[in-house]
Amino acid sequence: MTTKCHFIRVKDGNNFKNSKYPFWGVKRGKNGCIKTIVDKRIKKGDILCFITSKKYGGKVIGICKYTHYYDRNDEPLVAINTFSNNEQNWEGDEDWDIQIHYTNLYMTEKLNMQIVIQNSATILDYEKYKSRFSGLTIYEHYKNLKYYAEPKIF
Repeated sequence: MTTKCHFIRVKDGNNFKNSKYPFWGVKRGKNGCIKTIVDKRIKKGDILCFITSKKYGGKVIGICKYTHYYDRNDEPLVAINTFSNNEQNWEGDEDWDIQIHYTNLYMTEKLNMQIVIQNSATILDYEKYKSRFSGLTIYEHYKNLKYYAEPKIF
């Protein structure tokens, strides 16, 4: 199995940086299209790059390895595996129902890795947009971070 990389938008990144637990939430999308992307395209061990929108600097602010996801709608009565926005320390009450879990998150905002992608999608395939990313590849960055940086402790 080949490791892939995916960009995930986090708007201004504030909720992402304030997260208390190692997961990020996204809306399910029209007719569940984003849930389908997570379920079918993102595999355990893939690299996730969390990026801010152009309006907020267009940077990679975190790189990690994907483990699994949970859907809040799969737990309608009692939340066992999912958390509310408040429990995750997120501002706002939007329905970020698809909770994408990861491990070994490295916060990379200070590295100033610029990436500006003009596309409204929440989750983007790295291979399609890698030409817009200068310098080392995301794979090389992640490999180096594992040696020279400490992952965020939750």
